[in-house]
Amino acid sequence: MSYANYRSRKLPGVFVYLVDLWRFSHLCGNLVGSDLRSRFRQSYLGILWAILQPLGFSLIIAWAWGSIFKVEAYWEFAVYVFSGMLVWEYFANTVTGGLQGLIGASGYLRQARIPLLIFQVRIPLSGLVNFLFGLSGLAILMTALQVWPPMGLHLALIPASLGVLLAFLTPIAIIFSVLGAQLRDLQHIMALVLNALFFLSPVFIQRAILDSGQLIILKYANPVVPLLDLFRDPLIHGTMWREDSLVTVAIWTTALWLVAGVVSLRAGRKVVFAL
Repeated sequence: MSYANYRSRKLPGVFVYLVDLWRFSHLCGNLVGSDLRSRFRQSYLGILWAILQPLGFSLIIAWAWGSIFKVEAYWEFAVYVFSGMLVWEYFANTVTGGLQGLIGASGYLRQARIPLLIFQVRIPLSGLVNFLFGLSGLAILMTALQVWPPMGLHLALIPASLGVLLAFLTPIAIIFSVLGAQLRDLQHIMALVLNALFFLSPVFIQRAILDSGQLIILKYANPVVPLLDLFRDPLIHGTMWREDSLVTVAIWTTALWLVAGVVSLRAGRKVVFAL
C-alpha cells in the first residue's frame, strides 16, 4: 500500500495513496459494471437471476427442511430462508471472489501502479449490487405474502444493515485477495471451510437452536450468525438490533480491518510478483 507516485513525490505516502485512489476511482466503477455484465452476459433474464437463483434455492430448502422439521408456515419459513441466502451468498461470494481479486487483475497491475484497493473493493461492491436486487425480490415476496414487519424505528435499521455488511465484507475481500495471490491452495481450503460454515449458520436452521447447548459459542465464533441477526431483526422479526449481535459484529469488523491493514502493509506492491 505504500509507494510513491511520480506526480506527487512531495506528499506523504498516505496522501499519495489517497490521491491515487481518487484518480482511479472511475476504474473501480467500471470494473463493478464489468463484473455484472460478464456474470449475466448472453442471459435472457440477466440481472433477474440475482433474484431468481436465491429464491429458487430458498423454496427448495424450505420445502425439504420444512418437511423434516414439520414447519407448518411454509411461506414464512421460505422468507426466513430467502433472507438468510441473500446474506450468505454475499458473504461466500466475497470470500471466493476476494481470493481471485488480485489474480484476475494481474494484467492491470503488471502494467500500471494502480492502487490494489481498487481491485479489492470491486468484489464487495459488485456483491452489494447483486444483494440489492435480491433484496428487492425478498421485498416483493414479503409484500405478496403480507408478512411485512410493523411500522417503527426498527425499519430505519434496514438500510443501516447494508452499510454494516459492506463494512464487514470489505476487509475480508482485502485479506483474501492478498493471501489468495500468495497461497493458491487457499481457494481449495476455503471451499471446504465455506461448506462447513454454511451448515453452522442459521441460514435455514432456526436461530433459536444456536441459543442452547454447546452451539451457543457459534454466536460469537461464527461471524455469519450476528450478521444474519442484524439483517433479519428489523426486516423479518420487526425488532431493533440485539445488543450482543451488534457488539459481536463491531468486534469482528474492527479486528478484520486491523488484519487487512497489517496484511496489506506487509505485502505492499511485492504481491504483484506473486501474480
